[in-house]
Amino acid sequence: MAFQNLEVVHVVAMDQQRCIGKGNDLPWHISADLKHFKEITQGGVVVMGRKTLESMGRTLPKRVNWIITRDQHWAFEGTKVAYSIEDALTQAVADVKASEKPETVFIIGGGEIFKQTLNIADRLELTHVELDVQGDAYYPAIPAEFKKIASEQHIDDKTGIAFEFATYRK
Repeated sequence: MAFQNLEVVHVVAMDQQRCIGKGNDLPWHISADLKHFKEITQGGVVVMGRKTLESMGRTLPKRVNWIITRDQHWAFEGTKVAYSIEDALTQAVADVKASEKPETVFIIGGGEIFKQTLNIADRLELTHVELDVQGDAYYPAIPAEFKKIASEQHIDDKTGIAFEFATYRK
């Protein structure tokens, strides 16, 4: 447990070049991935950057939504705001302990938030999408200390896009 006895988990979908976003949006739509994301995070505490929330346009229901921003005047209904990753994680501890997933905090984006928290992550829940998108947000390289412990291959029924759900642990 890397942060105050909590498991820190990254949940992200990325293409073959680790692209996670394009134009402040997901570069693909895979229903099974969205369902997988919901199953992993629902009932828990999610931490994300302001741009990630704004790209979704709403808070995630049935989750405590912690938003990281540098803007001291920013607010969004239904969220809790912190001005650094450390503040967000420290303040989220009580919410995590009271949640349906009392030992886990989920980091859900964007690229800069992933980059700054990869060193404290315990587990990565990654969806590897078999595309090569020219995006503008990327997931950092996965450090060698993470080992893939589970993997499921899929093909999206509507788009034909191949993807893999993979779990990595330190």
